[in-house]
Amino acid sequence: MTSEAASARRLDRWLVDGRIAVYPRRAADRRALLEHVVAEAIGRDEGLGEPQVNQRLRAFTDDTATLRRYLVDHGLLVRSRDGSVYYLP
Repeated sequence: MTSEAASARRLDRWLVDGRIAVYPRRAADRRALLEHVVAEAIGRDEGLGEPQVNQRLRAFTDDTATLRRYLVDHGLLVRSRDGSVYYLP
């Protein structure tokens, strides 16, 4: 099994139809899930306002505030100093 296939299989434990069913307890697993979400939702050179970020995260969960906070807390998504723009680090 390739590394990519193993990673996808591991993510399937927490995703149902591509949406987050439950957040992993283990830090490494949670990080892998969050990395997957940010890679799918946010482009490398994009700067997005909160409504645009929420729209993209809604593909993964209805609780976009929690997911957005996890992404910021894990350093996978950065807010501008004034809080108006989100972007990848």
